[in-house]
Amino acid sequence: MIDSLHIAGFKLFRDLTLPKLGRMNLIVGENNTGKSCLLEAIGLYAGNSPIADILQTASLRSPEPLLPWDASSSNIEGSSLRHPVFDLFHREGISAGSQVFPIVIGKVGDLNTLYITAQLHDLVPDDQGVRRYVPAIPGQVTFDHLELALPVRRGLSQIALVTRNNLPLRPRSIDMQGSLFGDSLGAAYLPANGFSYPKAASLWDEVIQGPGQVRVLDWMRMVDRRIEDLDFVGGSGTSRVALLKVEDEGRIPLSTMGDGLRRMFHIGLAMATASNGILLIDEFENGLHWRIQRELWAALGKAAKEFDVQIFATTHSRDCIGGFVSASEELGIQDAKLYRLEREGDEIYAVDLALINVEAALELNGEVR
Repeated sequence: MIDSLHIAGFKLFRDLTLPKLGRMNLIVGENNTGKSCLLEAIGLYAGNSPIADILQTASLRSPEPLLPWDASSSNIEGSSLRHPVFDLFHREGISAGSQVFPIVIGKVGDLNTLYITAQLHDLVPDDQGVRRYVPAIPGQVTFDHLELALPVRRGLSQIALVTRNNLPLRPRSIDMQGSLFGDSLGAAYLPANGFSYPKAASLWDEVIQGPGQVRVLDWMRMVDRRIEDLDFVGGSGTSRVALLKVEDEGRIPLSTMGDGLRRMFHIGLAMATASNGILLIDEFENGLHWRIQRELWAALGKAAKEFDVQIFATTHSRDCIGGFVSASEELGIQDAKLYRLEREGDEIYAVDLALINVEAALELNGEVR
């Protein structure tokens, strides 16, 4: 479990610390304070496929599929680093002249901290004539073959090198509308707009005929108690259709049943894939009626304990906060944490809101939105 978090040099965060985290963690704050960025940083830290994780994260807000960055303009000086991959770096770090400040993500004081840097490399041919990336040393490089690449380290050990040759990604390796960070680790990310149909169908195929299927259906019954079963029918990919079996009505397409039911389905799928790992939910309240949110938080808390899942979610909703606090107290989750991200100029910092007096804390620190 991630018991604390320090992030530096990542997107909006020049330097951010959350000194204590719990089993369930809810992040609030105004727009443009980095709530979604925080989830992305946790996903990077939790993932175990660094090249895919980094490129997936870079693609999440890119309107176009990622293509290789231009090798001819890959230099650190100036402002030529115009590519979604380099947008992962804090703007202060990426415009620091001849040096790019690294992205740092890890537990406070952790020796296994994740470091991502941008560094010039010389493409040096080996004995077979294959060009290998070698960190450039000033005065000892072949400038005709310089390229910018991203070394990735865990602690002192380099674990990957992200290069322009890793792009474009194969369609199977990325889902712009809902990706999983480090699938085998079980760190699942549910974006604000939910999973794409192919992603939801793929995840459902993984959980059917197991306890995850029962849990997902039970959670969907919080919205509509008439639901009996769900199945995807049709061919493959986008042609598959989710059909609900509804008491006294037969088979009905999920797409006709409202946003709340779809959101509940996706939250259930994400939890079912996050066993022994981390669940990340952006804009928790989307599509959900306020009365359901307390019941859902209670169900998530029970599942988190049972399947050893740590939850991080963001919200703009006071109803969501109220449900979170009530469920935490009801379940006796002593280490549930509520943080508010606040901005002062270009600096973003985290305020720990005590659950025992959350309403007073919210009033003291302004509106949730």
